[in-house]
Amino acid sequence: MKLYLFFLIFSFSWLFAQTQTSLNIVTPQPFYGSEENSASFVIEAKKTLIDSIEIITDTNETIKIPIDANRSFYCKSIKLHVGENRVKVVGYKNAVAVKEEARELYLTSKVDKEHRYLPKEYVKGYFHNDENEKLCVQCHDMSVNEVKGEAFVDVKKSNCYECHKNINTKKHAHAPSVNWLCTTCHNGEVGALNKADSAKTKYSVPDPIGDVCFSCHKKHKEEWGKNRFNHEPAESGRCNKCHNSHSEDNEMYLRKSSWDLCTTCHKDKIEGAHVVKTFGRAAHPTHGVKDPSRMPKELSCISCHSPHASNTSSLLHSQSVMGICSRCHKK
Repeated sequence: MKLYLFFLIFSFSWLFAQTQTSLNIVTPQPFYGSEENSASFVIEAKKTLIDSIEIITDTNETIKIPIDANRSFYCKSIKLHVGENRVKVVGYKNAVAVKEEARELYLTSKVDKEHRYLPKEYVKGYFHNDENEKLCVQCHDMSVNEVKGEAFVDVKKSNCYECHKNINTKKHAHAPSVNWLCTTCHNGEVGALNKADSAKTKYSVPDPIGDVCFSCHKKHKEEWGKNRFNHEPAESGRCNKCHNSHSEDNEMYLRKSSWDLCTTCHKDKIEGAHVVKTFGRAAHPTHGVKDPSRMPKELSCISCHSPHASNTSSLLHSQSVMGICSRCHKK
């Protein structure tokens, strides 16, 4: 009887140990903080113990990965939404779940104040360093194969494409991004606001990013520099506070529609109407109606105000309120 119990306990212990080692999330680390809208998952799986893997996001997106007899590691780029994300990885054997692991991830936002900083339990993660890339080189060419200033004829030939193709899925895409000239911006340098990233990742982007942007957009820098008044994000070189450097559904790669974007900071204008003193404190709409000067576009903050620089206070497009009004009210 004792021998039987010993054998039974030993069998269960062995089975439990095998189950526990059947699948392992190598990266990302627990409580992973990200500034990008995707995270790379590297999963180690024992082909003798599981025959398929499912990755399940908290938005119910499911990615199925069959086990390959010639591989031990599997990778997938997972889309993230702003705020907390929970991603489960489940290993199956004969359609039965034998192991499950999960990761909590957090995507910060440069726009929304409530998501601007990582919660205290999260740690900013860095993927592209020598340690992580040791696993990747078994299947991927991790070298940079772009030629400076030359767009790929076939973007799928970029060594960055397979893992990072999610970045260009929106309606409007930025030229360096859509042409996979990644190191135009991801130059490995840091700025005054992200010195902590130094040497932690090969492809850091300076923060502020303005000098990188103005290396292409020289005319804008010259034009805005001649104005008396400047909008803080533009003046400080934090272009990516309003614009997504990769792609967005909004024109000019704005992170939100112009009115929604402006009112994330200027919450006192969120009621949607200005009080115009010139006309006896009349309330003027700021959105929700067509813009006569830019038909068929909708009226928004940028109908009257420059988002970058102006020679007029309040960043008005014209030097007078009447000048602004005349853009729509011709008579």
